[in-house]
Amino acid sequence: MLKLLVVDDEADICDFVRKFFKERHFNVFVAHNGESALSILSKERPKILLLDIKMPGMNGMETLKAIRERGDDVKVIMITAINDTATAQQAKKCGAEEYITKPLILEQLEKTVLTIARQIKVKAR
Repeated sequence: MLKLLVVDDEADICDFVRKFFKERHFNVFVAHNGESALSILSKERPKILLLDIKMPGMNGMETLKAIRERGDDVKVIMITAINDTATAQQAKKCGAEEYITKPLILEQLEKTVLTIARQIKVKAR
């Protein structure tokens, strides 16, 4: 069972995404800020991370940079209400796999996560 970490300061989004992916047989963890995300990453070693950009304290871009500086090999999907090409390019430059805008379209989110999950499973063989 693949581990997935959802990081968003909006509890209702975390709860919804957690339930959605638990039904798809993922082991889902939730964090509401960047600091908690880094702690869970160290402890649980999830393979996929859904990361919001706008959060109080350590924002998503800062969290992504910290993850890459630490050398964590987690696949990061940025999730944000910021529909801006420059921000998307910056996120990918910093090591994000994908960039999805809110409001979340579940089919798009599911397809993106499952595609990355398949890549991880193939690589593990």
